[in-house]
Formats: sequence, structure tokens, C-alpha cells
Amino acid sequence: NLKAKVVKPLSGLRVAEYYGCHLLRPQEETGFEDFQIPTSLADVIKAIGATPIDFSRKLDCCGFHAVYPAHDSVMRMTGSINADAAKEGADCVVTPCPLCQMQLDMFQKEAKQYVPSDKDMPIIHMSQLIGLALG
Repeated sequence: NLKAKVVKPLSGLRVAEYYGCHLLRPQEETGFEDFQIPTSLADVIKAIGATPIDFSRKLDCCGFHAVYPAHDSVMRMTGSINADAAKEGADCVVTPCPLCQMQLDMFQKEAKQYVPSDKDMPIIHMSQLIGLALG
């Protein structure tokens, strides 16, 4: 149904799919897909014409809930996610989690002090990416 509504396909956009650590867990509660090998986000990315990157850190924790008590560790987590997305060839990272989107985007500059990267990585909420494709 989504594919039929796309008016501006996002062809050529390479998107790192990022689920984070809460969306699919605990599986016995969420239960809509395999929490270790999810495909739902890649399916949405394909439906809007973009290319999903099977991102190696797609299930990692962004650190949002621990940013104040474990600041340095969280900055390394955030920096690693963003830097690895760039290394793996993504043009952007997309997530359905608003907390992950905020953490990866808002702290990106600071996280580069812990994990250097030459690229600023756009961090996009899934609804924003879909909105672009729907015009």
C-alpha cells in the first residue's frame, strides 16, 4: 500500500536501517518480527524507492537513557553508530525511534570527539523519510 502512494521515489538514497535496542525487545511482548534478524524497516525503505543498507549496528543501543550517568561511554556508542554508517556507505540513518533519532543527531558533534568521523551523518526519523517520498 505504501509503495502505491509514493510520488517522489528516493532512488539512489542509501539508508542505514537503525532499529535501536528497544523497538523489537522483548520479543515475547512485541512479537511482530524476529528481534535478531528484523526486516520491517528495510521493507519500508525499499517501498519508498531507497536502498537499505544492512547496517552492522542496526540493533545497537544508542545510549539515550544513560547519556548523563555514563556520558563518555554513551558518546563512544553514539559516535561509533554514526561513523560506522558512513563507513558502510550510507547517505543517512533512519530510525523509527524518536529517542534514537534525537540521541544520534543531537549529540553527533560531541560524539565525534570520541569517535572521529569526516562525515556528518543525517539522522532521520522514519516518518520524515516516508513524508519525503509521499511528497
